[in-house]
Amino acid sequence: MPLTSDTKFVISILVATALFIGGGAYFASKKAPSTEGRIIADTLVNRLAPEDAQAIGPKDAKVTFVEFADFQCPACASIHPTLKELKEKYKDASVRFVFRHYPLPQHPHALKAAEAAVEAGKHNKFWEYHDQLFENQSVISPETLVAFAEKLEIPKDAFVQALDSNANEAIVRRDITDGGALGVRGTPALFINNMEYKGKYSVEEMSKAIDAELAK
Repeated sequence: MPLTSDTKFVISILVATALFIGGGAYFASKKAPSTEGRIIADTLVNRLAPEDAQAIGPKDAKVTFVEFADFQCPACASIHPTLKELKEKYKDASVRFVFRHYPLPQHPHALKAAEAAVEAGKHNKFWEYHDQLFENQSVISPETLVAFAEKLEIPKDAFVQALDSNANEAIVRRDITDGGALGVRGTPALFINNMEYKGKYSVEEMSKAIDAELAK
């Protein structure tokens, strides 16, 4: 049966409406991604930054920036200079930077490197050792873990004994468990206060996210 002019008009309106809605959905999907990821549940927030985690900045800081990282992760090493610059930028602000260990099973020396960093922290050399690991990532091995400690004048015998006895493994495993509970599946994983950061890994973009929290 041939369509009447009224029926054709109604169909054209419906088609135009569908195209408008579809086009709007398409352009909405093209918007720049938000820097905000998942909100961490209140019941899990206390697993982000335990008091004994390695940190820089005031304990009562308004903003807590948490990094879960693997010392053999190339992406973690690539953002290391950026995070180092960020720490310097906010050194006098109410911002606390917290490091959590999340060694991945595909990296053969990552777990032991994390244990070594924990041991360095017991000698007040965590951040210096942390920098050595990221800045020399390509040569990490059981031998260089000890060499890095010697370079920082950490007593060799105590350091080697701690590594051989797995004295710090429980601390690293705790971090891995916390990361898993928080939804960490890879590294680096970044959180600003109770929110996962999903923006660009640049000083400018991360500063925007930090400044937004400071302004609240």
